[in-house]
Amino acid sequence: MLKKYTDINMNAIHGSNFKMIYTDWYIDHGQLKPFGNGMHPVITKFIQYVLKNNLKIDWYEILQYKSEQKGIKFDHSELFNYFSRNFPKNIISFNQIKDDDFIYVYPLEIKDTLSALHNKNSFLLNDTEYTWFLKDIIEPELFDLIKSGKVKILVNMIHDPLYDSHNIQQFEIQLNELGVDASNIIILGGSKFSEYYEIYPDSKIKIYNGHLFIRGYADEINSFPMIGNLGYLCELLEEKDLDSTKIRKHKFLSPNRTMNKPQRTMLGYFALKYDLLKDGLFTFIEKLEKNILKNIVNKVYEDTEENVEKYTSELEKLLPYEDDTKELPSDKKRAFGVRNNKKEWYANSYFHLVTETFFGPNVFLSEKIFKPISNLQPFLVFGDYLTLAELRRLGFKTFEPFIDESYDLEKDPKKRMLLLEKELIKLKNMPIEELHNWYYSIIDILLYNQKHIYSFENYECFDEIFEKIKIDYTTK
Repeated sequence: MLKKYTDINMNAIHGSNFKMIYTDWYIDHGQLKPFGNGMHPVITKFIQYVLKNNLKIDWYEILQYKSEQKGIKFDHSELFNYFSRNFPKNIISFNQIKDDDFIYVYPLEIKDTLSALHNKNSFLLNDTEYTWFLKDIIEPELFDLIKSGKVKILVNMIHDPLYDSHNIQQFEIQLNELGVDASNIIILGGSKFSEYYEIYPDSKIKIYNGHLFIRGYADEINSFPMIGNLGYLCELLEEKDLDSTKIRKHKFLSPNRTMNKPQRTMLGYFALKYDLLKDGLFTFIEKLEKNILKNIVNKVYEDTEENVEKYTSELEKLLPYEDDTKELPSDKKRAFGVRNNKKEWYANSYFHLVTETFFGPNVFLSEKIFKPISNLQPFLVFGDYLTLAELRRLGFKTFEPFIDESYDLEKDPKKRMLLLEKELIKLKNMPIEELHNWYYSIIDILLYNQKHIYSFENYECFDEIFEKIKIDYTTK
């Protein structure tokens, strides 16, 4: 039995102090279940009709994926699952609110962007377009309780990093105009967003963050080996697969899907500038035009105009650069998640070049960083400021002094990119035999990290979040 990670309070019970309010419910296979909040009444009636009549209609596909605008989620998230697992009796309907010491929250699940909170939402059903504003479909009695502070609005976007100060502020302004004090608005994101208070120092909105994906990742790899979503067997590289007498073919591994992010475009740029493709297993599967590539490069990197022209032209010609996605239609070449773990990639390479979801000021951890950790690979992270520091806080080990990890401490994206470039050049120029020897000299760290990730299979990021919320709302 693996030892559970206990530095973070894994057994907190602060979620038990909260009750989640849902206003619309339905019966599914004899069970009473709540709809997600903020849904247009036509949606709830349509789903109830489908379920009641046992129709073979995929309402989720129709409403969440075929609709052009889908700001509010029509299903639930891991927040709801957290309460279902731990405090199912604390999921209640509107008429169960009491005058007691519980903190009542009205959760809103955001699908795409925070503009859904204050802008017009719409969806298409049976060739009819329906539009609505969130403020207009919250029941008046519930709005009164929100205005009184008895109920808090909880906006959940923990699946993505927070960076959208404009739409948060617009939501705050809109609710203030309706008589809601912003101290009764809670926003959950996948990254810290302390700069929001630097931009709006008088804001009363309460913002919290947590790492959602680490538990899901641990759960997914527990199901390996399995056939993944690209049709091949997904397995992790394990200690029994290691052979210190065999030199691997490649120095680098870096699978990149979408390319319209600066860190991914820059890795493609570096791959051409420093002739890395022959040293590694890379994928860059999204086609982008040269002018787009040039604009992306110029935002985070300084090079001669001649070089930018040369390498963005070469990158445009190179794209798409594929391995396991060649047979897929273009609209399917994104959002692969955990279930595309090709063991042979890791067995044939030493060092992972991680291009995380963002290259910004706030840490957001996705499955991209956990893939090398779970497959016994050291890494450079082309990602957010203080990513390595956060990994160490979570109990993982990193790779100084072999890697100069000072890049992690540089908040300025252009300076951080230059520091990453320097380490990349060092690895490029290193004889593969030297890299091989270093790899096996740190094998204890790699095995520790792999084992450690399994300890998060019961990790509840919401424990920490609700502990902080409880303190904020109960400390005078």
